[in-house]
Amino acid sequence: MTTREPLWAGEKEGRSFRRLDVTTMLNGAMLAIPLHVVTGRHPGPTFGIVTNTHGDEFAATIAIRQFLDGLDTAKLKGRIAVVSVANPMATAGFGRQTPEQHGRTDLHEVYPGNARGNTTQMIAATITEHVLHHVDALIDFHSGGNGGRLQARVDYNTKTPDDLKQKNLALARAFGAPFVHENEFAGAAAQYLNGRGIPAVNPEVGGAYLGPHSTGYYTKMMVDGLAGMTRHLGMIEGVTKPVRQLHFDLKARREIRPKQSGYLVSFYERPEDLCQLIKGGTKLGEVVDLYSYQVIEQLVAPFDGYLFFSRYSGVVGGGTQAFALAEATQSRWLD
Repeated sequence: MTTREPLWAGEKEGRSFRRLDVTTMLNGAMLAIPLHVVTGRHPGPTFGIVTNTHGDEFAATIAIRQFLDGLDTAKLKGRIAVVSVANPMATAGFGRQTPEQHGRTDLHEVYPGNARGNTTQMIAATITEHVLHHVDALIDFHSGGNGGRLQARVDYNTKTPDDLKQKNLALARAFGAPFVHENEFAGAAAQYLNGRGIPAVNPEVGGAYLGPHSTGYYTKMMVDGLAGMTRHLGMIEGVTKPVRQLHFDLKARREIRPKQSGYLVSFYERPEDLCQLIKGGTKLGEVVDLYSYQVIEQLVAPFDGYLFFSRYSGVVGGGTQAFALAEATQSRWLD
């Protein structure tokens, strides 16, 4: 595949912003993807960051903005290319997927895209052409959407050769989240790049409308995580403080989902509640029927495990992920 030079080729030290046209919309406006490029004074790798792949996951982009504002380009080696809103249509509707009439509409599942496909595929193709094909490492940055989700992990692709898997793991660990998850994500930007031999991982941190304490807690974690990854890539100086991290894979993962719809009363509503070892049989929450006010379901830990996902109290539908545990016997603490 022939790869053209990126739009930022030849840019000198500094910051630039442009919009990448995708297609026209029925309201007469142009659908365009925002691209920020921060170029350092010194040569080095290109680090790509994509966020708002899902339109209701906006927490990460505010942390990215804060991180970029704090960069000193005189000391930066290489470039950072950031797609701040990967799916503007989903973001405008505060939903996960592109509101269009046909085809696969989850941007997280359609890379490298298709310039002659549906709108979601066109978006992916634009990001692939102008960003993915020009980076030496990438993160596809996610956070929780609707429902007050608490989480702090980095996912990396299990289906890669061992040498690339080790590079992915090292990049994931450099973020400093308490959990590292060996996962699968077919069709994601990170998987596409892994197929080209490029390290790429998916942080999953924080959520929407968490309140000042939790938002501040996760924003700091994300800013520090971006700095840790940039140091790992040799782009900035500094020392990353080691963090105790738990590694788990899909076999160790168990999601606890209510069978009934109602009001979830969560017993774990603080970021600090994550990483706790939960004993099997512990009650994690309960579902209250909105009509009868009766407790209609108890949500219980199925085994001894570490809590890596929890939700605020609030309305949930049947089948909504409420909690998630990494089984203790199937997980390991990393050195």
